[in-house]
Amino acid sequence: MRKTNHIPGLAAAVIKDQQLAWSQGFGSSHFDTGDGSSFKDVSPDTPFWIASVTKPFLGLLFLQLEEQGEIDLNNNINDMPGWDNFCGWLANSEIVFGRDLHCDKPITIQNVLNHTVNGEPGSSFMYNPIMYSRLSRYIEYVYGNPISAAEGRQNTMAELIQKNILGPAGMDRTMSSMWQREKALVFFDMAQGFEYSENGYNRKKHIERHLAGGAGIVSTVNDLAKFDIALDTDQLASESTMEKLFTPAVTPDGTDLPYAFGWYVQDYKGEKLIWHSGWDEKAGFSALYLKVPEQNLTLILLANSEGMWWGNPLDAAEVQGSPFAQLFLDHFLF
Repeated sequence: MRKTNHIPGLAAAVIKDQQLAWSQGFGSSHFDTGDGSSFKDVSPDTPFWIASVTKPFLGLLFLQLEEQGEIDLNNNINDMPGWDNFCGWLANSEIVFGRDLHCDKPITIQNVLNHTVNGEPGSSFMYNPIMYSRLSRYIEYVYGNPISAAEGRQNTMAELIQKNILGPAGMDRTMSSMWQREKALVFFDMAQGFEYSENGYNRKKHIERHLAGGAGIVSTVNDLAKFDIALDTDQLASESTMEKLFTPAVTPDGTDLPYAFGWYVQDYKGEKLIWHSGWDEKAGFSALYLKVPEQNLTLILLANSEGMWWGNPLDAAEVQGSPFAQLFLDHFLF
């Protein structure tokens, strides 16, 4: 499947009953696009840009900060400096995430975290990564800093993720910022991203971005397994917070939506699935993090091309559209 989907390097892990059951690397994290010769094999400890699989960390962080009394999720992101200019630009652009965006209506932080911003806030789901990317600025605003500090080499959000999540979970091969000095080896060991076309593979520019919210974390499958185990053993937050983390948003008429706090939530063939995908075509990476909570079963996949992305709709949760997820579910669940 890796070769069929034009993925140079793939790392995989399976967690069962809160233990790492298996992890392995396949293919190359680095190779010469000229002659195709590999010079670095993927292992379960190879760092990858995890793209939107960063969002589960954001959902947890904001619930932790709510529990600590640092943030009220009912407050409006509209109150943040620069909101009017940003929202007006997005709403009037041709970008799909600006569709039906009403900048004059109050949009809560919970709306942003649940992707219930477009249309009447809180009433419907549409995946909106651009809005998630404003959360780093909101953190700076709440902590009394200029919102421009979000673009700093290690912003407040990155520091809070390290303090509240990565450190307690023992994720030493994970960076919440590209410039964490103590984790320089994570940056230097990170897989190279690639783009595949009819002309073969093209090496993408190495990532040097700050943590915005929608993306920004570099990790390994073994470290994400540590995160998964910490989540399921309530090491990172109270039981009530963890329950809220995976509880989908609800419309005013009581309908469940397919997204919670940084996680898609769906029912598939009678089984609850909690998951998130990652896709960054500019950087050349894709990812999948799939949990089957009632079976205490998790699959984590990280790839250094777009080859794992399947085109999930913006307004639905359909992880079964992923051939990798489908293979896993068919073999281990159904």
